[in-house]
Amino acid sequence: MALLIAVELFTLTFMVHTLSSTRALVGAEGLWSKAEKDAVYSLTKYGYTHNEKDYQQYLKLLAVPVGDSKARNELTKPNPNLDTVREGFTEGRINPDDIDGCIKLLTRFHSISYISNATSIWSRGDYYLGVLQYLGNRLHIQVSSEQTSADKINETQEEIYMLNEKLTGLEDEFSFTLGEGSRWIERLILKILFSIAVTVEFTGLFLTISVSRAISKGINEIITVSGKIAKADFNERARVFSGDEIGLLAGSFNKMIDDLQKKIGEEKMAEQALRNQKDLYETLLKTESEMGEGVSITEGQKIMYVNDAVCNIYGYSREEILALESFLTIVPREERSGLAERLRQRMTGEREQSAGETKIIRKDGKIIDIEYTVRNINVDGRMQMLSIIRDVTAKRQADEQLRSEKQRAESAEIAKKVGEQFLANMSHEIRTPMNAIVGFTDIIMKTPLTDEQRKYLEAIKMSGDNLLVIINDILDFSRMRSGRIPIERREFVLSRVISACVQLMTPKAQEKKITISSEIGKGVPDNLIGDPTRLNQMMLNLTANAIKFTSVGEVSINVKVLSKNKDYAELEFKVSDTGIGIPGEKLSTIFEAFTQANSDTARRYGGTGLGLTIVKQLAELQGGSVSVASEVGKGSEFSFRIKYKINNAPTLQKEVNYSNGVEKHIDELKVLLVEDNMMNQLLAKKVLEDWGWKIDVVENGVEALDKLQAKDFDIILMDIQMPEMDGYETTRKIRDDMPAPKCNVPIMAMTAHVMPNEEEKCYSAGMNGYISKPFDTKVLYEKIASIVHKQ
Repeated sequence: MALLIAVELFTLTFMVHTLSSTRALVGAEGLWSKAEKDAVYSLTKYGYTHNEKDYQQYLKLLAVPVGDSKARNELTKPNPNLDTVREGFTEGRINPDDIDGCIKLLTRFHSISYISNATSIWSRGDYYLGVLQYLGNRLHIQVSSEQTSADKINETQEEIYMLNEKLTGLEDEFSFTLGEGSRWIERLILKILFSIAVTVEFTGLFLTISVSRAISKGINEIITVSGKIAKADFNERARVFSGDEIGLLAGSFNKMIDDLQKKIGEEKMAEQALRNQKDLYETLLKTESEMGEGVSITEGQKIMYVNDAVCNIYGYSREEILALESFLTIVPREERSGLAERLRQRMTGEREQSAGETKIIRKDGKIIDIEYTVRNINVDGRMQMLSIIRDVTAKRQADEQLRSEKQRAESAEIAKKVGEQFLANMSHEIRTPMNAIVGFTDIIMKTPLTDEQRKYLEAIKMSGDNLLVIINDILDFSRMRSGRIPIERREFVLSRVISACVQLMTPKAQEKKITISSEIGKGVPDNLIGDPTRLNQMMLNLTANAIKFTSVGEVSINVKVLSKNKDYAELEFKVSDTGIGIPGEKLSTIFEAFTQANSDTARRYGGTGLGLTIVKQLAELQGGSVSVASEVGKGSEFSFRIKYKINNAPTLQKEVNYSNGVEKHIDELKVLLVEDNMMNQLLAKKVLEDWGWKIDVVENGVEALDKLQAKDFDIILMDIQMPEMDGYETTRKIRDDMPAPKCNVPIMAMTAHVMPNEEEKCYSAGMNGYISKPFDTKVLYEKIASIVHKQ
């Protein structure tokens, strides 16, 4: 009895340790599954973020299943190194206290079908683990390469996703098998404990049973277990009731069952390995992505397997491809030596994996471009190479076409820039002499003249004004076509814009003895936010047009509200005249470029036919629209609509009018004129001296700096394009290098440059004002006065 109790206690201790080891092994499976899942997630995340930290996290997580694999593979050896096993399980994050229990469980129960099946499933996971490492490495290479397209990365991520689904199925099967094994061990423990307990309790009764009954029981036990073995149930073993001959027989019988089960298990593992290899090849042979990826397996130069996609790419049947003595026979001669060298490096271990491009001669003789990725694999101890092949012929053709299109686009852009530069240069070269022509004409017209002389001078002035209008229209039209006219959003006073337009156009109207008037309707907000410069340009274009085509009568400007709320107001601007009118059939094309009402219009009235086009495009740039109504002989009515934001908190101060009152006259102003053109020097000097100012003239920026060092000036009028040192550099040197107060002298640009952003460039260089050539003397005076008074 004492011996039985001792056996019971020993068995109980053994079973508790076995249960603890089973729990640890189940936990290890959970860690293995979670680590592989988290590794796949980190790798997928890396494919989207391209963050190296995500890739490093993937490698860290992958260390868990890799460690488990190392420990398990070591245990399969006849004499495993237990230190290596413990190291692997530690990397697999199994608690150090449970590691020895897991080792004993796997070694003691490895022949049990549940443990054997779980181990087999675990082994299958090694293959997928290898595929995951390969895909992770490939994705890392693709992300690190600047030449890899997003499509290739997406293809790799799709393969990772498919692998993840296979891993999920494998993990479910693994968990299920381990669970079944755990339940079997629990049942076995309960049976053994129950048997021992019953044995202890009824030992006295058993001692009274005859020897023949004991022998019969032992034999019956062996017979019962034999029946289960006959039904392929290897989970039971014959219980040994004594140490006599029957006990020895039962022990020998159990050992025979163990040997038989082990042999059957080994055969099943071999069959499973064969099925796995077969499944691998079948999977590879059936693999064919939407991009037509091909898969082939080669051993040396001999092609062993190909899928349908490879056959489609090469144009050969599978039988024809497998019959080739070497894959190099379908490679152009000039490509063979390079491929052969890379093959040698892979076979000698110098290169484990490689990717590249080559050409293939199809069966129809056509040469195509392919991309390939090659990785060494071990098949039954033989080194083979797994190749992923893609036909990139169409992609290469598309890339070449894209390069050609890019070159054409770059050539067009260069031509566009050359055209713009030519236009800017021509504008500058025309405006420079025009400044002298228009300026001297104005000066001469202020002197005593005969009627005939005045008539000729007025013709010169009109021609000069018309030429400037043509130049400005062409520049504006060119800027709009190139999309280089920005629309500003700043506060302005509407009544000032309309008043300025009327004041500017009144002299032209008076010359033709017609009246000009304006009216701003009731409810029209005066303080707005928008682009007053473009509004002024549109109003001047329409008003100048109306005056040009009106001989008798009047031109009127009207502004009214179409709709309004607390934040926005849609306004209609209308310019009406009593001029020659426009035929009805011409109204639909009147806003097209270089279009006028009829062929006589250009000869009689001049112009380019761009003014209305500019108005229409400016309106549309501001979200508005234009319209026209006209009747031949009675006049025309042009209007446009624009929606402006109402300025509910205006900050603009009342403007000082330097053209009226005592503030107009400025005595003893010392001016430094920096101008390289002799005619413009003469003109500007004459205008400024007529105002009673003292003028010093220099021809370039270098002379200007020397002159400013020697004398003090109240203002500098600075040309932009000059030899030796231009106006921008001169201004920056004055602002940065001159001592105070010379560095703060006011500088106003006076230039024939009128291209986009020219005024902004002048202010950025440190200038205080800007006026374009040819200049209006009144505007010049007002701008100089404004700058000087601000100082």
